[in-house]
Amino acid sequence: MFLNRSHLLKSASLPTWRQTVLVTARCLSKYSSLPREKEIKRSELNLRTMKPPSGTQDSSRYLRRTFAPKYQRSRSLIEDELEHVLTSALTVKPCTTVSTGERYDFEKCIQLLYSKGLRAVSLIPDEIISFRYQANGYRGDVMILIQNGTIVNWGFDETFVSQNILHLVEDARINPLPHESFETEDMDFVEVESVEQYETIQASVLQTSDIATTLAKYAGTSFLAGDLIVINSIDSDSGMLDKAAFSSGLARSTNLAVLEKALEAHISQTRIITEKISKGVKLKLGEGEALKLIGKLFLIRGKLNLYSELIETPDLYWSEPQLERTFKETSKYLDIGPRISILNSKLDYSTDECRALMSVLSERKSTFLEWIIIYLITLEIVFELYHFYERYYLDNPKFTKKDNTVL
Repeated sequence: MFLNRSHLLKSASLPTWRQTVLVTARCLSKYSSLPREKEIKRSELNLRTMKPPSGTQDSSRYLRRTFAPKYQRSRSLIEDELEHVLTSALTVKPCTTVSTGERYDFEKCIQLLYSKGLRAVSLIPDEIISFRYQANGYRGDVMILIQNGTIVNWGFDETFVSQNILHLVEDARINPLPHESFETEDMDFVEVESVEQYETIQASVLQTSDIATTLAKYAGTSFLAGDLIVINSIDSDSGMLDKAAFSSGLARSTNLAVLEKALEAHISQTRIITEKISKGVKLKLGEGEALKLIGKLFLIRGKLNLYSELIETPDLYWSEPQLERTFKETSKYLDIGPRISILNSKLDYSTDECRALMSVLSERKSTFLEWIIIYLITLEIVFELYHFYERYYLDNPKFTKKDNTVL
């Protein structure tokens, strides 16, 4: 409908494929010039970009990427507006989470902190140690998650944490990670420390607005507003427990990032082997090395599904509905569920790949053993032929001369 006859006649002398290209190009140019019924801007789609955990070498492999929710005024838009109100009224502080090893020794952590003059408190017995840290004009709470090998720092950025806090309990790590393998997660938070602050925030929004409704919904609790953690510390004890719940959710993300990075390293290693197999190149891989690869996979799968609480809610939060909600909201924000699912899918594929590799090695070994058996049978036949020659020719007078020489 967009071409006239003159256009077609002019292109009649061209080869057939060139005519096709020319016609298609003209159609596209005509179509692109038509007015569109509606243009939707990027801001209207509410695009959000989730950053991957720090320390990862290839962030494109992780799930937390840009995505577009449905085109509507969703709950996230309201929370983004609420986030703007809260950051305008309260002081924004950093929250830095660092995973440094498999876990910490509880007793040794307490001893090390007391030896450095820090008053450590067992916030949750055998689970979380908390202490107040103040230096160089900075002040905040530090939580050590024993079973996760993670430190969550409320009020300190990554540089300050690496220079001043990590070394405090460095000797208490069990199965420590090398420094270049540390995984970090950074978020911002605000703290409502008095009733007056809360009333000031309420007065700054219209009571009939969606923001006021959302604020009323979360009254007296800690919550996530967009990308911002809001801690209600009017009751300081309750505020510390809320921080513990957020800390557990954040620690899940960094622990998961450690396993994701380990699996990516394994995939990079096995990819070279797979490419050689596809090209028919003879493998120089031994059975021992293949077993090590499978062992690494089983260890990653075990750390994900068996030896930790990454795939389930910690027992503490089952009896505390508010803390459980906080923990689950944090996990949802950090895409823990989809990331665990993707990691398990990759582990399934990698396990199948290693099993196929072991099958190849086993077949190669079987073939080698078969050739050994063939050589042994051949050697046995040669000996039997010689013995037959001795018995029927050398010892038989018919085949010998008088001087006992062979005819």
